[in-house]
Amino acid sequence: MKVVIIGGGSIGLATALVCYRAGHGVTIFDPAGFELKRAAPQIDSRVWALGPRSQSLLKDLNAWNADDRICAYQSMRVIDARSDARVDFTDPTLGHVVEADWVRNQLLKEVSELDIQCIQRSVQAITLNGLCTVDNDTTLDADLVIFAEGRIASTAVASGFEIVDGGYHQRAVVGTLYCQQPHHGEAFQIFTEYGPLALLPLPDCSDHHRVSLVWSLAKPVADDLHEKPNEILASLISQASEFERGHLRFVSDPVWIPISQQSMRRDAMGCLLAIGDTSHGILPLAGLGANLGFADVLALRATLERHPKGGGDRIARTVARERCVDQRIVALVMGLFSDVFRSDQPLMQLGRSFALRTADRYPMIRSLIQEMAG
Repeated sequence: MKVVIIGGGSIGLATALVCYRAGHGVTIFDPAGFELKRAAPQIDSRVWALGPRSQSLLKDLNAWNADDRICAYQSMRVIDARSDARVDFTDPTLGHVVEADWVRNQLLKEVSELDIQCIQRSVQAITLNGLCTVDNDTTLDADLVIFAEGRIASTAVASGFEIVDGGYHQRAVVGTLYCQQPHHGEAFQIFTEYGPLALLPLPDCSDHHRVSLVWSLAKPVADDLHEKPNEILASLISQASEFERGHLRFVSDPVWIPISQQSMRRDAMGCLLAIGDTSHGILPLAGLGANLGFADVLALRATLERHPKGGGDRIARTVARERCVDQRIVALVMGLFSDVFRSDQPLMQLGRSFALRTADRYPMIRSLIQEMAG
């Protein structure tokens, strides 16, 4: 089977390795190219908190090696700033915080050693039977086409996929911070009145403790904070996190990114399949989007193993069907999080307090949330 993958990010590269190992010919298209990203002196602003399933997949693909830029975390504490509700997760293998570019580099090194075609060009559109038209007017026939091009999904849309807007548009500030207090391998998240704020543990550097910040904010609030000097912003983050890690200061300039929730009306059409953020863009809580994307790759691998001679249409349809329920549940939960934890209405405040207390009281619910997260 000839497989074409649109997008050379981590999800696309992992997909390429899975398809290649299943015995299929693989071609990846990405107009941005396939250069290794040079490791920044400091931890990059964009990190993922990857769960055990994602880590296991990367190990299987020979793309997870011991590195001093990876930080394991064994616990996660979630609290509500407007009540005393909280929930604690503890597990020796809860997850690892790792730079997104580091993951891509590991996958790219593995891809470069195999007979996988990497083409630095755009694909303009693709028919339902897999005819790909490249931007230099050449064409390529594929048995299975997988879109892993991120939220923009321009090629997927040009090929007939329809994006469904999830109804909220925000901005997030991400960055690396020095912290006064050690994190002890704990990920911390607080639902502030402005939006969820997460401080993820990073490896210590010399005598400095470090955390990675993700703070999702309503756009007007984000626009106002964007104008603040780094020192003022760090002080506001210290206060908003209730000084859980003491006083904070930025290692380098923070990055502001637009965020929204979106999905495809259908993830499979003919022999075309959308996965990762192309299929389901959600709020960036604790790397949930990356874990969902790698779960899509795992579902693809299992489908290829079960149907080694299945055609592209069947493979696309089966993966989309198997992943549909998980994706919709997570999207629904994240949408509710966005609504419930931002509201000041008394009933909403009561609801979120009840939700956190219930999750903390019943191990089964905590386990379900951990399973969803990776």
